[in-house]
Amino acid sequence: MALSGALLQPSVAFAATLPLRQNTPPMSTTILDKDGKPLSLNVFRGTPILVNFWATWCPPCVAELPALDRASDTLAGDVKILLISVDRGGSKKALPFLQEHSIGRPHFAFDANGALSREMGVRGLPTTFLVTASQQHCWVYEGPREWDDPAIIVELRRLLEGYGSPTMPSSV
Repeated sequence: MALSGALLQPSVAFAATLPLRQNTPPMSTTILDKDGKPLSLNVFRGTPILVNFWATWCPPCVAELPALDRASDTLAGDVKILLISVDRGGSKKALPFLQEHSIGRPHFAFDANGALSREMGVRGLPTTFLVTASQQHCWVYEGPREWDDPAIIVELRRLLEGYGSPTMPSSV
């Protein structure tokens, strides 16, 4: 997968830009779960999901993994977090890396051939999609974020309000 170097290290101003709501891109490609079984993102229908495309060789991706891991606890019951590795080595490359970095709370999946990331229009890493429970709308974040920052948690919950999401408390 060819990735834009500009998106690997976005400016602070770029990182602070609030994404616009858009129709969710196609998500029909089947990828593999952590057990090597086929996984379709439609299994998450009914619950909002934060889908993060990342790779072990991407420094900004690696830097945001601990925050995504902590955000999984904060958002538990409200938003599922799915980390999708685009490493060519698939789970054999990414799972030991995640274990070595004590990342264990989000769901994991693997897109070793880049088919799903291409289908969804990923242009660089990390790219994260906040997808509504109906999977009809999403917000796209290009570049790293501090996903466990209280302001980001509030932002995610506010964006999802009114889109069929479970009732989410406003406190972090």
